[in-house]
Amino acid sequence: ALKAAREIWLLSNFDSQEDIAYPNDPRVPLKVDDDLKQFFRGIELPRDMIDIEKDLTKNGMKPATNTAKRRAMAQVHGIAPKSKAKKKQRDISKRTKLTNAHLPDLFRNLSVP
Repeated sequence: ALKAAREIWLLSNFDSQEDIAYPNDPRVPLKVDDDLKQFFRGIELPRDMIDIEKDLTKNGMKPATNTAKRRAMAQVHGIAPKSKAKKKQRDISKRTKLTNAHLPDLFRNLSVP
């Protein structure tokens, strides 16, 4: 409702997949030229990170990463690309503190001395 009433601006955040709300101050008029919008949307970035790093270096900026070096090291050492780490399921062991001792069915696989 606030967005429809133009009382706030909602900006998307790609990292957290959430929108961030900013107040729309009527004292500060905000108008973006349509040509600038088209120009911004028309910029196509290279798909490969190495090409992006080359363009940054060519324009006098230092890239934060070195993809070529990382790929070469992975090839030399035979390291596969990182995959998402799987969460380890914690089983009940002898060291587990049993606070629900009144529920013996939950702890059948554990032999407590």
